[in-house]
Amino acid sequence: MNILIVGAGLAGLSLARALFLRGIRADVVERRLDWTASGFGLFLPGNASRAFARLGLLPAITEAAEPIHRQDFYDQRGRHLGSIDAEAFWAGCGPCLGMPRAIMHAILRDSVADLPIRAGRTVAALRQVDGGCEVTFDDNSVATYDLVVGADGLFSTVRRLAVDPAPPTYTGNGSWRFFARNLPGIDAWTVMVGKGRTLLAEPVDRSTLYVYIERTQRAGDPLEFATGAELQALFADFGAPLGPLLEQLLPATPLHFSRIETVQPRTSVSGRVVLIGDAAHATSPSMAEGAGMACEDAILLADAIAAKDDLDAALDRYAARRKPRVEWVKAQSETRDRIRRLPTPISTRLLRYAGMAMYRRSYAPLLAEA
Repeated sequence: MNILIVGAGLAGLSLARALFLRGIRADVVERRLDWTASGFGLFLPGNASRAFARLGLLPAITEAAEPIHRQDFYDQRGRHLGSIDAEAFWAGCGPCLGMPRAIMHAILRDSVADLPIRAGRTVAALRQVDGGCEVTFDDNSVATYDLVVGADGLFSTVRRLAVDPAPPTYTGNGSWRFFARNLPGIDAWTVMVGKGRTLLAEPVDRSTLYVYIERTQRAGDPLEFATGAELQALFADFGAPLGPLLEQLLPATPLHFSRIETVQPRTSVSGRVVLIGDAAHATSPSMAEGAGMACEDAILLADAIAAKDDLDAALDRYAARRKPRVEWVKAQSETRDRIRRLPTPISTRLLRYAGMAMYRRSYAPLLAEA
């Protein structure tokens, strides 16, 4: 079977690995010439680490990651609202881990080192034919595949060409990311919330924190590309434990801004084209399920491809199996975002008195295998 994977990010490489373990070699193309991922941090809940374990990668990931035993919640003044015993909740499923995204990407790259990955190449046109897809690449070469998988992210070319031309939808939130020295000694996934603002940090190694900042704002807001000094002013009322981290935002600090956008194509499977990862279901990061959902997609799609029965029927079953879980994560992400936009007295009371119940409700369905 000839399979093309478009995109060599976490989703595409997870699928390449899952297929390789089943004795299937796929062609992989990546539009960037330098396709080694940079990025900032990842938080892997237990279902995500379980999925990567099924790819045989958990030992390497665990060695590179920091264990996250606890999740702590504070208001903007630094008043403790509650904690989640993440280790206990996810026991029997998988560990919660924090790590740099670039290291995760490198582990996946190494796991498919025997596969040729053509960098600087992408799809220019795609036409479904009987029992497959005719693909025209951006160098005008043409090839026919039994299956094309769009793993090319939020702004997926494959999705636009073959499934749904609608652009991503802006959620109304912008985000900034950076790494900071762990001077406060943060030893847990830690978040502080104020109306329309979130400040989050997690350890990714013994001395480094991944810091995530989110703010409700309109598209085109003058502060979309805020400087470190402007972010310090916007969050000046945030106290310890995380507020002081913004003092590390110097002019030379690498700081990445992005709008939080979502996609909801009409389907993830259209004929012999399949979307996985953010190309299929990018959501707000409030559930931290991006990497985990991408890896689950990859494993179940690889199972469908490797099945001995009719491929079209197997793809339909794959789509039907994934839909409830994808929709659950999307709905829970939206609920969390709405809570953060509530007046501060209401949102903090919810976190203080119902935080554990909300956490259990959100994540309990993900304790089961995908």
